[in-house]
Amino acid sequence: MRTQEAENPLLDSEFFWYSILEGDQIIIEVDYFVDHELVLRRGRPYQVLSKIETDSCNMAFIVESDITGQLVFIHPFMIDDYILNPQRPSIN
Repeated sequence: MRTQEAENPLLDSEFFWYSILEGDQIIIEVDYFVDHELVLRRGRPYQVLSKIETDSCNMAFIVESDITGQLVFIHPFMIDDYILNPQRPSIN
């Protein structure tokens, strides 16, 4: 998705947060480990099951690991690209 380095990663994160909805898919930039165990793979799409935001600094997309089956919280900073759900209703 990115052809050049982002000038402001906070703006990228905010863009992802407001653009991506439940049912869309996210692709992360790096492999993701929890307690030294690989749970998500870089470059693979994961469906967003939910979004949580406790405050402006604590936002996360919730996806399911294809490796362990556990729910994983992904901060918008980790997103490289996303795929919109083709069933998503359009707003005209």
